[in-house]
Amino acid sequence: MILVALAAAASAVTDWWAVATGRARVETLAKPLVMICLITAAVLIDADPASARPWIVAGLIAGLFGDVFLLPQVDKFLAGLGAFLIGHGLYVIGLVQIDGSWTWLIVGIACGIAMLATIGRSIILAVGSTSYAVPVTIYIAAVAALVVAGVATGRWPLALGAAAFAFSDGLLGADKFVSPAPQRRVWIHVLYQLGQAGLVIGLATTFA
Repeated sequence: MILVALAAAASAVTDWWAVATGRARVETLAKPLVMICLITAAVLIDADPASARPWIVAGLIAGLFGDVFLLPQVDKFLAGLGAFLIGHGLYVIGLVQIDGSWTWLIVGIACGIAMLATIGRSIILAVGSTSYAVPVTIYIAAVAALVVAGVATGRWPLALGAAAFAFSDGLLGADKFVSPAPQRRVWIHVLYQLGQAGLVIGLATTFA
């Protein structure tokens, strides 16, 4: 498990370096490798409850496909959006298997509403009435559901993982629909991969 974690960390750092320095070939290898390592970690981790594991693993696999679709050489935005939308749905199903509390559920709902009112609203306004309007709106609703479900568990790695994922999606939306920024993709990758890692780490019995 330690070797898998080290491999995931090394792959992530390599990916961030590749994005920052414009090394597309390295990114093509490193970005999917991060997800492969995280999928392996999710399979190996001592999960509690065990019923959450298959849903999180399936969500990670969907994320792997989404990563490939969004690689600059592939650039299939709607396909990537669809893969991540499926992944968010799978994550939510997995997260609701985890016993939380009414207090954390209320906090989660508040966080989800805040996400919709800030990041979500700005992206929806930027998309306007384009052909992306409906799929992007549905996707934002799924991201908000992920935030609610992550926080509602009361486990900080899951809450932070969902939040990091949401911020990554917000930056991606800004880059796609508002105005691209040269180094924004680095932060998109950093937050995205830390978010995915949080969703894996939070499964551990340590946080039960």
